[in-house]
Order: sequence, then C-alpha cells, then structure tokens
Amino acid sequence: MENLDSELAYYIRKLGQKYSTEVSQGKSLPDGAIATFVSAGPFPLSQDELEWLIRELEQSFTTSQKRGASVTSDFRPWLRERKESGDIDFYYWNRLRRYYLEGNVIPPQVVATLDTVTDEILDFSGDPLDPGTGLRRGMVMGHVQSGKTTNYSALICKAADAGYRTIILLAGITNSLRSQTQERLDETFIGKKSVFHALAQEPLPIQTYSTVKRFPAYGTSRDRDFTRDAAGMFFSLAAHSEPIIFISKKNQAPLIRLKDWLIEQGHGAPLASPLLLIDDEADNASINTAKGPAATTAINGVIREILALFERGSYVGYTATPFANIFIDPDTEDAMLRSDLFPKHFIKALDPPSNYVGASRVFAPDGDLRQTMAIVIDDYGTLLPLAHKSDHPVTALPESLLTAIRVFVLSRAIRVLRRQGDGHCSMMINVSRFNSIQERVFGLVYAYLNKLKDAAAVSSGLGEKSLADPAIALLKADFEREFASAGTTFTDVLGVLNEAVGSIIPLTVNMKGGLLEYGRNKAKGLHVIAIGGLALSRGLTLEGLTVSYILRNTAASDTLMQMARWFGYRPDYADLCRVYLPQISLDHYEEINEAIEELRDEVGRMQALGLTPEHFGLKVRQSPTAIRITAANKMRSATQMTVAQDYSVRHLEGYILPNDPRINAANLEEVKRFVREAGEPSVALTNDSSVVWRGVKGAKVLALLKGFSFSPAHGDLGLISGGSSLFIDYFADRLQDELADWDVAIPHLKSGNPSAEVIVPDNSFPLRRRLKGTVVDGGFRVTGSKNRVADPTDAQIALTDEQLYSGQAEIARDKGLRGDKAYCLQRTRPLLLIHIFTTDETNAQLKLRGPVVSLSFCLPATHREAVARTYQVNAVYRKQIQTEADSEAEDDEAMLEEG
Repeated sequence: MENLDSELAYYIRKLGQKYSTEVSQGKSLPDGAIATFVSAGPFPLSQDELEWLIRELEQSFTTSQKRGASVTSDFRPWLRERKESGDIDFYYWNRLRRYYLEGNVIPPQVVATLDTVTDEILDFSGDPLDPGTGLRRGMVMGHVQSGKTTNYSALICKAADAGYRTIILLAGITNSLRSQTQERLDETFIGKKSVFHALAQEPLPIQTYSTVKRFPAYGTSRDRDFTRDAAGMFFSLAAHSEPIIFISKKNQAPLIRLKDWLIEQGHGAPLASPLLLIDDEADNASINTAKGPAATTAINGVIREILALFERGSYVGYTATPFANIFIDPDTEDAMLRSDLFPKHFIKALDPPSNYVGASRVFAPDGDLRQTMAIVIDDYGTLLPLAHKSDHPVTALPESLLTAIRVFVLSRAIRVLRRQGDGHCSMMINVSRFNSIQERVFGLVYAYLNKLKDAAAVSSGLGEKSLADPAIALLKADFEREFASAGTTFTDVLGVLNEAVGSIIPLTVNMKGGLLEYGRNKAKGLHVIAIGGLALSRGLTLEGLTVSYILRNTAASDTLMQMARWFGYRPDYADLCRVYLPQISLDHYEEINEAIEELRDEVGRMQALGLTPEHFGLKVRQSPTAIRITAANKMRSATQMTVAQDYSVRHLEGYILPNDPRINAANLEEVKRFVREAGEPSVALTNDSSVVWRGVKGAKVLALLKGFSFSPAHGDLGLISGGSSLFIDYFADRLQDELADWDVAIPHLKSGNPSAEVIVPDNSFPLRRRLKGTVVDGGFRVTGSKNRVADPTDAQIALTDEQLYSGQAEIARDKGLRGDKAYCLQRTRPLLLIHIFTTDETNAQLKLRGPVVSLSFCLPATHREAVARTYQVNAVYRKQIQTEADSEAEDDEAMLEEG
C-alpha cells in the first residue's frame, strides 16, 4: 500500500471544514459521513487503501475530550477582551493548530478542546501587559502520559503571542528527559532544531504551516542545558525581538547559572520582561521539604529566586500526581496556604481524550482493559526479589519475564500484520533501581532475545514442522493464550516473525547512558526492549510501549503511578498491550487510581460551589490518602505530626489485626459485651445474611472502638500516641451530633453450619471465611494485599430502598462517587459493621484460630471542619513512613547527582 499521508491530510482538512460545528463542539460526525465523503473523493484508491483511510479518519473524528474543571482565586478575566480588540497576533498558536490538524497529529475534537482549555489556563495566568498582574501561581492536573506536553506546548505558543517574553520550562531531573522535552518544543514552538553554532539551521515540519517565518530565541539546546557561553547569551534579554525560551532540568547548577545571568540582565532592578515559568512534573524536586520553617531545599529555593526577579509573571506546575503540591507544608495550615509554590490562584484539572489508555481502564475493577492487560506474576521470588541490594546475583530471569519477552515479539508481529511495522514499538523492563542489576538483566535479555531471533530465522518458514523448535512451540502457546482473538492466525505470525523480531534491540536506559532515539528512527521505527529503573520511572515517554514488566518495591502512590509509563495512546493496538506486575502493585494501583480520580472529581464539585484553591488544599489536607502519599519525604525523621483528618463519606475498614490469639480473644469478648448491651436486633431489618440493630448510641460504639485492638501498622485505626488513633479523635469530635446514633450490623453467610461461638444471644449463624489473609510485619492483613475486610455489598446494609436507589444513581452519574462511597453518601446515620470470620488455619505463620473479629465503619458526609491535632508519632507509625522515604530519597539523590 502506498504512503497515504497527503490524502489523509486532505480529508482531515476538508472534513474539518464541512463539519466545523460538530468538531468545535466535540461531537461525533453523522453515521456514514466519513465513508461517503472518502468514496466520493478525487483520489484513485484501491479497496485496501479506501478502508485504511476510512478507519484512520473514523478514529480521528470519533475521539473526543471534555474540558475538565477548575477552581480559582483573585481571577480577573482579560483574554477575551484582548482577543476581541484584535491586539493579539496568534502566530505561534495558529501555526501549531494547523500542524496538529492538517498533519493529523491530534484529532480535531481534541484540538478544539485544547484550544479552549489553554485559553482558560492563559486567562488564569494573568495579562502579561498589565503591570498589576504581579506573580501568579497555578497548577494543571493531567494524567500520566496523557498529553501534558501537548497542553503546555499550546500554552507556551499562546503565551508568547499574548506578550510573555521570557519562558522557562523546567523539564524533569535527568538529561535524557530534558533533551526529549527540548526536542518536543523544537517541533511545536521553536520550529527548527535547537543546535548552537550550527552551520545551517534545520527547519522542522511545523514551519510549513505558516507563510511568514518567525523563530523564538532559545537559551538551551538539544545537547546543552543553560550555560553562560551558549550562543545568543552575549546580548541582553531585552534585545530579542521574539520571546526567548529556556528548557532546563531541575538541577541546582544550571538553574543557578540561569538565575545569575538573569540578575545581570536586570542590573539590580526587577525584570520587566513578563515571565511564564512552567514546571513539568511539579511534584518532583520542586517541593520544599526542608525541616526548618524558614529553610528551603536547593531547587525549591532557586525556583523562588528566579520568580522573584520579575515584575510580573506566572508559575504553572504540571503534574499527574498533585498531592505533594497541595499538601506543601506538613506543619500548619497557615504555612501551607502562604507557601511559595502552593497553587494559590488556580487549579485546572484536565480530562483526557476518549482514546487515552489510563489507570481507570487498566486498574479500576470495571476497567475495560483490566482482564486482558494486567497480568499478575509471582515467580520472581529469589531471582529478582522486590527488596534487594546492588550486589544481588542475577543468574537467570523469571519465567514470567521470558514469557513477557515472547509476548512482546508476538505483539510486534501482529502490528506488522496490521501495517504498523514501521511504527515505534517498545517493551519496558523496570525491575531494579540499581544500574548493576539492570546490566545483568540486560545480558540475560540479550541472550534470550537472540535465541528467539535464531529460532525465527531457522524455523519460522517450516510450517507445521516449525513447532519442533521449542521456542516456536512456546510462542504458539503464548499466541493462543493471549492473542487468539486478535484477528489473525499463528500461521500469519510465522510469516512475519523473522521481520518482527529481527529489528528488536535491547537497551539499558539509566544514569550511565542509553538513549531512546525515536527521532532518528522515524522512517522505520525504533523497536526496543528498554531496561532501566529511575530513568524509566518519571516523565520519559516510551513510544509505542506495548509490553511492560515491573517489579518495584514502593508503596508511595505518586512514585508508583509515575512508573506507569504504559499509560497513553495506543491506536489500533491497545488490545495487544500487557502489563506484568505483582499482586501488591496491582492492588496499590487500584487504590491510588481511586484516590486521584476522587481528587479530580473534587475539583469539579468545588468549582460548582465557587470555592478556591485554598479550600481545595484544606480538603486534600484532611484526606487519609494525602497523608499516606505525601508524608514520606517530609517526615523522614519526624517525631510528631499535625493532622486534620476527614473520614466522611468513606468505608473505613479494619484490615490489619494483631497476629496474637490473646488479643483476638479479648476483641471477641469486647464485641460480645457490646452486642449484649445493644439488646434485641431490629427484626424488620435482620435477614438471612445479616443481623442489624437500629439507633445504637454512639457512646457505646466509641467505647467498643476504644476497647478494641488494631495493629499499630493500621494508619487510621492503630493507636499513634496517648491511647488515641486518628479515627477515635474524628469520632469523638462528632459524638454529640453527626455520630450520636448508629446502625450496627453483623454480616454472615446465608447458609452453612452455624458457628459454635454464640455472638448474638439466642441467634446462631454461619461465619464468613477469609482465606487469603497474609501475615506481614505489623500484623495479619485480613485479605492479603487488599485493604479490605468487608464484602463488596456490605456498605449497602441497613439502607432504605430509596437510599439504595440514590446510591446507584450516584454511581451512574458522570463524575459521581463510586463503590462504597456512593452508598456512604446516602446515610443519615453511620453504620458499624462487625466482621466475624474463620481463616486459613493451615497457614503456619498465622497464630489466630477460631472466630476472628474485626470492625469497619461506613460514615456519612460531615458538615464540620476537621480539627487539627499534633500527635507524638510512635515508632511503628514512623517506620511505615520512614522505610519508603529512605528508598525514595536514595532514588531522588541518585537522579539529582546527574549533570
């Protein structure tokens, strides 16, 4: 089939003109419109070419994107007035818009939304020509690998058009990421390859989308961060007729050099050149984590110093994991709200395009890709343990990793059959942060890949006889298991196997080197197995990423989510993508996805209420998830912690219990005493799967909670200090009003042999079973790595039919709450669930025998502000925070030492 890029560009332009209203409003085109339009077109096309064009155009014109939500403070609109007056020449933006549309880079509906959203962000950032703008601070919340670079590229173009003269882009903390970002801005803003002292300027394709040739100045290049002797730095900032852009990594040395040069430009006075400072991955390295209230970390300090040099400007932080930015200071609420980089003036939450493959599709229980894409592995054990030292001997690869490599080869072959053979195709192996381990893995991957290449070269053309080769036989078994419904046959795969595997190269990508040179391989595509750790964990884009294999010992949610480089756009091959990971990582991803989506939804709710970023910051500060996610790097040596916790609209489950039979027996006696005092169950509500009491006094429930022992490793229910827990204090604050009266239930099996242990007088019932629990440091986790003890429907117990209906409607509502939270929202009274169950008594590590008891709490919405308290953090609580903090600190320090 001939190259049809020109024909594709023609139809995109013509369809965009014909259906401009639908495109601008993000609507789909009428059914059959594309096929009719292409069939009547001016080009002689074969049937295959016609079908390919229609398929590409349908994919482009059916992709949509919503505009997201925002909260603002001290916002005075200015952009519309200046647009209507005609005093902005949108040269850079119009050129980029045409490049995106006519070059088929981004679907038309997505470009329309991008235009609207970046107008909004530019408006929030302030008028660069208004001396009263001052310094504004904001944040844009994207998704991992969702197109944040596209968004800020458009923002930079519009800002340059509107009058921002100095643009600084902080692009990660590695040379490779900075260089990759510089190349992207060359393509979207600068318009030529940014190379100092080049004999001839090499224009890039975007230049063909404008008749007038204009170029911004640049103070960094593809191969050089900022240095004083860089070309173009010998004259003053004011001498440039066009805006100037600096793309620097977040490393102290180049940032100080840039700051010192800017100081010289001002000659001791504030700079009049309006500044736009964009901080990519703003939750990484930019946050001030210094211990003293007046101290700053090095990078945070120099960012603030650069901002202070300008009369007016805007700081815009971009991140997919924004907890740390909002939870900037852990000591006092006042300090947080006055903090230097807190997004005081605006927070914009972006919605991804409809064709984005993100965490909700992969990790949410109802995600459409979860069953096929997420593959749990458990055979890494001694070969590649999650916790290891740099000298760990790696003598062989786990069988699951060998399988993943074969699946990558098969996916590459299927993409060849789908006419995507010349596209980039990548596999990621992230099993260690140590370079030495990565090198050993590289050697073993290289050897196995060559074994597959030899098998393909020798046997793939032998038809049925090829199955005599053990490697081909394994490939066939993998194909039938993974890709039987991929629209092709294994015989077809054999026909292209040699081509598919022959071009694959393994490569280590880490601090010592290894560049993913996608730009130099555009014609035929780069087909690579990238082996790395830190360098693959944040910001870096792996083009055409199809198979990922990840073994990392991290519980920090933001770090874990940033390792998920497999998120992004997978046109016509999302069904081939696979992620191999341990069960504990899968569970963590599910939990953090829910937390981050909740945070995004909160922006929408606060926008509707007219609240500000400061209200939003306080709300996040009271979130249990925020404590877990952001406390680590701020509490490495802390002995006390100030927390204002909010447990409203949440099912709080006691999922960690002491692994001590005496404590369990005492807990069981506490429950029996409580049940006796509760009196007769409410007959109308009691059924064949639960026993229910209505209107139990909160004081009795609180007494049970205080007398019940959870493991200190349970961050919400375990005692921290002074005989109290975070939840006990939350409960006590509301005992006289919102939590004064409770419903109580004991859920149980519908059928089976009743327990010999009588919990409710004159009422026996069969107990549930919890057989997947694990014993870990700190206690017995009831359902293993999941933070659960309840069944999925327990949060619905004791609700009326009307409340159940409202809960279902909340789940169905766009941006509505999900799961247990949707039903907790309907409650007028809280619910205590008493869970009594049997366990796996064959587990030698588990000391609990007979009935085991735990508690969980379904809590309604609160109308009271959470009370901030200072806790003297005990050793167990501090250890949970410190273990992860130390590991992440080592990671950060290793990356910051580069360059």
